[in-house]
Amino acid sequence: MNQEVLYRFSHDSESEEAQLVVPTLERDKILKEQHDSPNAVHYGSDGTYQRIAKRYFWIGMRKFITNYVKNCLDCARFKASNKKPAELLQTPVQAQRFETIAIDLFGPLPESKNKKKWILIVEDVATRWVELFALTNASARECATVLMEEIFLRFGLPRRVISDNGTQFVSAVMQQMCYLLKIHQSFIPVYHPQANPVERKKP
Repeated sequence: MNQEVLYRFSHDSESEEAQLVVPTLERDKILKEQHDSPNAVHYGSDGTYQRIAKRYFWIGMRKFITNYVKNCLDCARFKASNKKPAELLQTPVQAQRFETIAIDLFGPLPESKNKKKWILIVEDVATRWVELFALTNASARECATVLMEEIFLRFGLPRRVISDNGTQFVSAVMQQMCYLLKIHQSFIPVYHPQANPVERKKP
């Protein structure tokens, strides 16, 4: 206990940091910060639990988090469906920088020394500026994290994101992030991949 605040050291965790023991009245607040905020992008119950368990603890925490995520209206509304949406056939000219971005994945490539084997390609449609990011895994979570930290925080939020129907881009993680940030997703039909500006640049 430190200044009347109770901490716990977990024997099951590799981390040496103490976990703050959260009283009942503060648990909903922790969930809102770690699950509902734009930076959290509404991860599933396991992802949310991992985020919270790094810093906090209370008895029955996993069950509490699972029930919270299960009853989240945004998660239920934007859960990825089995249908693949198709919308965009042509890419209109954009006037403002980073108003519309196009994204795509390239790989897998031979693994680098840093265990990277995928490339996330991001292009600003207006200026044709292209940025490349090496990824360890082609997961929805890793793509969303790169977009948030490397694109949105540097260039501002776009109005639209163009992509193909890859599982990473139609995932619940990506849809929820775009919904929370009020970004419109435009998906390229499978039969017309050239409508994506990034696709035209790939070999």
